Amino acid sequence: MSNILDKKNQEIITLKKELERLAEENTNFETINKSHKEINGELQTKLSAAELKIKQLEIKLKEQVNQFRNKGEL
Repeated sequence: MSNILDKKNQEIITLKKELERLAEENTNFETINKSHKEINGELQTKLSAAELKIKQLEIKLKEQVNQFRNKGEL
């Protein structure tokens, strides 16, 4: 009987250690996830700014091409 209790107590200790390990791992994943969300937000902001700049340059280029065409240079 004592042997069975010892085994069960050891199993409980092992499971508690595993639970602590998994809780720490979960905390690490949550930290990484938060960091990734922040980085993703920054990248999205930069992407939007770059897309806007491209649109502005496309408009400017079209205007310049039209000016050259109107002058007969193209």
